[in-house]
Amino acid sequence: MSRDAPATRRRALAALTTIVLIGLVAGPAAQTTDADAHGVPGPTPLPRAFADSTWIEMRNVLLHIDDRGVIRIERLRGQVMTDSGASAILDDARSFAIRVTRGATRMNGDDLAALLNSVVFAYEGAPLTRLKARMEGNAVVLSGKMRKGVNLPFSITATPTLEPDGRVRMHPTRTRILGINGAALMKALGLQLDDLLDLKKSRGAVVDGNDILLDPTQILPPPRIEARLESIAVVGDELVQTFVTTPLDSIFERYVRPDSTHPNFVYFRGGRLRFGKLEMIDADLHIVDGDQSDPFDLYLAKYNRQLVAGTSRNLETYGLRVTMPDFEDLVAPKEIPVAARR
Repeated sequence: MSRDAPATRRRALAALTTIVLIGLVAGPAAQTTDADAHGVPGPTPLPRAFADSTWIEMRNVLLHIDDRGVIRIERLRGQVMTDSGASAILDDARSFAIRVTRGATRMNGDDLAALLNSVVFAYEGAPLTRLKARMEGNAVVLSGKMRKGVNLPFSITATPTLEPDGRVRMHPTRTRILGINGAALMKALGLQLDDLLDLKKSRGAVVDGNDILLDPTQILPPPRIEARLESIAVVGDELVQTFVTTPLDSIFERYVRPDSTHPNFVYFRGGRLRFGKLEMIDADLHIVDGDQSDPFDLYLAKYNRQLVAGTSRNLETYGLRVTMPDFEDLVAPKEIPVAARR
């Protein structure tokens, strides 16, 4: 036997041991998964503790508030929550909530006005109506009609700041009512804004002295979100919000990893997910924008129109890949003649 044989065996054993240790430390995230016939890799199996949960990630999405207003989502990741572990239903945004683990959103003036008119003050007898919004410096300028017996035109310039409890305080620095100095008028009459506005029926808004407090988790349309703001500021012509990153967000770095070849998408992974008459178990649904040159314009309440106008492909790994056109690119549905409805 060669003198070098024992040394060779020792080197081989050391190399094998190193390979095994690397595999054990790296864990499932570093392991390869089966790919389908198109070369699309299968999803990494979720840890047992989270296998029954559904996770969502959105990037570069214009999520509709109504037909015109949107929330501009740069990135949002989180856990989809349902009552008693039932399936999340895309056709019913009230069937689930999103526990945000990381996120950043933006709204311009038109988007903020749509949110206030269509969600926050969308009830009979609301004290603020026909609201418009724009950004000015580091402040938000709101204008519209204030209902106090008669409709009074008003405008408020307010600076948004973050409260310790996560709510947003809108502190007026300039108020105009009927075109005159509203702050001076209220001071002369011994009044504050909370004497003029009753927001008890509003969604996520209250008056505190002369300030308006907004709860960012309550003022949004369904699905409901569970989150805490880290910062809020006016940047250019947009109101920018950043959510606190939670420890659970680490699951996206190792296990919930959508194909980022297309930068504009919505991805669902794990748990049970229903849409239309279909239900996915251990969901793996990747919805991408058909036009990657601009953000993905998605109207969740009318997603089926976009689904029908797009394309879908089943994977050998039982995932589903869907390509949708932007909502604004859809042709308005034709009105069915009365005679044809009979």
